[in-house]
Amino acid sequence: MTKILVTKLMVLSGCLLSAQGEDGKVNFEKDVYPFLENSCVDCHKAPYTKPGRSRPTKPKAGLRLDAAFGYVAGTEDGAVVVPGDPEKSPLLQLTMLDPDHDDFMPPKGDVLTDEQKKVLEKWIQEGADFGGWKGNEEGKPDDAKDAFEKKE
Repeated sequence: MTKILVTKLMVLSGCLLSAQGEDGKVNFEKDVYPFLENSCVDCHKAPYTKPGRSRPTKPKAGLRLDAAFGYVAGTEDGAVVVPGDPEKSPLLQLTMLDPDHDDFMPPKGDVLTDEQKKVLEKWIQEGADFGGWKGNEEGKPDDAKDAFEKKE
């Protein structure tokens, strides 16, 4: 029994460590983007034309999650990430609503697991640093920023 418990604790600690870089911080490109890409990017990516359609499909709510500048720009309603403040970051908060709530994200497909939400929260708490990740820069506005401004 003790051996099983120790093994489970080692696996859990390994999972938590995998969500951190060498400096102990969450790495956006390795730890956050893969699950956002799986659950969110299909609806929040650069405009594209679906086969058989003549008009491009635009990102829902104007939000691009396939590029760093999209997180910084946010939506028509404002920023979706507030560096250092997960409670004011709609990107996280909308995933934490009851799944029956009208604003719950994602409304279809794979919802974020509790562990993924914790990693996203930690990334935001740490300042929402993208590292060198820029993502898909297709259609990037000339005045778009690739990172959040650091508050001193």
